[in-house]
Amino acid sequence: MAVRKTKKGRFVLRPASLSDFQRLYVDVFSIAASLAYPEELFQSAAESGVEAVFVIDAWHESHMPLARRYLDLCRRYGLDCRFSEQKPAEQYAVELCESECNSSCAVVTRDYDAALKARRCAVLLLQRGKLWLVSTA
Repeated sequence: MAVRKTKKGRFVLRPASLSDFQRLYVDVFSIAASLAYPEELFQSAAESGVEAVFVIDAWHESHMPLARRYLDLCRRYGLDCRFSEQKPAEQYAVELCESECNSSCAVVTRDYDAALKARRCAVLLLQRGKLWLVSTA
């Protein structure tokens, strides 16, 4: 367990595993940005058979070129992708998770904002190559 203090507040981080959750809601821009080869995100999800919904930022014109690329990768690998057209993907991922799945599912992101918004859904934070279950302190 670790405690992180950020500009957004204090957060408790506990080691986590993807296998603890029925379905994942992935903040694509956030996670893909941490990878040398963003295609790995989609390829590994397809190969592992993990049940995941990939949430792609599309709420600003500047997102569209990369959003289209990620949508193409989703289609190539037969994955469920959804555009977040009115708000940041980490917020929309939390909304989807809580409306479709609740506590048996999790949002995967690198953004602490998801933990601030989540009430019934777990939030997994990717930091330094590890997944952490994050909650507000």
